Amino acid sequence: MLKIKNIALATALASISSLTQAAVFDGASHCSEDAVYKSQAVNNLAASIGDLAALKEVTLEKTGTTENGYFTFDPQFSRSERYFNCSIPLNDTIGNFELKVHGITEGLNSSNGGCLISRVRKVSDGGQEKWFKYATGKGFDWIDIADTANSSKQFVSYVTALDNNFESDAVLSLKCRTTWQHGSVAIGQIEINNQ
Repeated sequence: MLKIKNIALATALASISSLTQAAVFDGASHCSEDAVYKSQAVNNLAASIGDLAALKEVTLEKTGTTENGYFTFDPQFSRSERYFNCSIPLNDTIGNFELKVHGITEGLNSSNGGCLISRVRKVSDGGQEKWFKYATGKGFDWIDIADTANSSKQFVSYVTALDNNFESDAVLSLKCRTTWQHGSVAIGQIEINNQ
């Protein structure tokens, strides 16, 4: 019995060790639309077309989580003002790492729309702990990683190297939008691979 427990413990420790090397996060659990921007857009829509018509348009949007673990973003109004954010926890076992973002695009037009990548850290500031955002200088446009001549659904990936400096209390943050006129984007998986 003790031997079985030791094998189970060794297996658990091995899986924890492998988790520190690579971790996968699904878009449905780690991404969401920025509520402030959406609220402003809904209020503006209601003021222009009325409450009932605005409510109908909001409920018909294909924006939010899906059953297969994706976060889909295809706003039908105020597209240029609306964003979604993805947050991935980092910890002090992560130094240099490779970030992979996997998603699906459909029907994009050739205009700006993508993700900016930042790190958010809790730091001591005058005896208080506060969260600060640090730009990484990294990011991507959907049209750069997708074939815009293909308007059907297509899988896309973005890969880049980043550094967490083995710092605790850090979060990797993606601030994303889709192209301004039409087209949907969806985040399926975000991978962190220690190097």
